[in-house]
Amino acid sequence: MTTQLEEKFSELGPWIYQFRVGGHDYGGGISAVGDERLERFFRYCPRAETILELGALEGAHTFIMAQRPGIKRVVSLEGREANLRKAQFVQQLLQVRNVEFAQANLEHAEFTEFGEFDAVFCCGLLYHLPQPWKLIERLPAVAPLLFIWTQYAAENEAHDVGQGLRGKIHVEGGPDEALSGLSATATWLTLDSLRDLLAASGYGSVDVIYDD
Repeated sequence: MTTQLEEKFSELGPWIYQFRVGGHDYGGGISAVGDERLERFFRYCPRAETILELGALEGAHTFIMAQRPGIKRVVSLEGREANLRKAQFVQQLLQVRNVEFAQANLEHAEFTEFGEFDAVFCCGLLYHLPQPWKLIERLPAVAPLLFIWTQYAAENEAHDVGQGLRGKIHVEGGPDEALSGLSATATWLTLDSLRDLLAASGYGSVDVIYDD
């Protein structure tokens, strides 16, 4: 069985994240187990039972969230079909039943079609979008709480990027780069502009719970 799984993982690869199945590790070299970003999310949203995840990649964070006590439903959106095949393969192996994966280009996806949620988990995604304000503006309609982990632009390297916001343009690798956005460039907002955007989009409070 181990050899068969190794062959299947190899067939679907290359992988970014590592998954433990039946006491053995498969996939990539990075384990999401113990990722502090997940712990920060649950400390900030301790009563969340339904979660919308933006950017599933291969599902490593998805399955950890779904297997946490009290979680009833996780809907995880991903732009790359190859990543969805990996995530759904691991889902079958782990028999995680409270997760739904769907393919969506997060630059313009309509989130309301997936329902309403207690919280949105947006980790490692925002700084890959050319117009991140378009995503932020759509999120209050689907969940009252939003957790973001993102890179942001320093004020001394920022300029006007439109919409009354400041940031910088970052070159992306495009669809063929696994850890890149789907477009050629992305906009990194400054922290102040991100705060302003969240407030303007309808969030009543914005808390920075970690900043390095």
